Amino acid sequence: MIVMSVILDGEGCWPDLQDKKIIRAVGLQVAALQRGMKGGSPSVAFRIDLEDGRTVIAETSLKLLLTASDLFMAKYGDPR
Repeated sequence: MIVMSVILDGEGCWPDLQDKKIIRAVGLQVAALQRGMKGGSPSVAFRIDLEDGRTVIAETSLKLLLTASDLFMAKYGDPR
């Protein structure tokens, strides 16, 4: 499982990417996995299809994703 960092102010947050070639995503899917975590709790997987034909899968716990969402809503409000 990868580590997820929550960045509340994302403008300019990845200066290390300025001089790199960026491969753009052409598709994004998100899926809930009922028992995706090692201990059996739910996880969320992101499928990112890249323009060069490759696919990236990133997964985190549902708990961590909801915590990040709570932090974003606390800072920016609920846009729904």
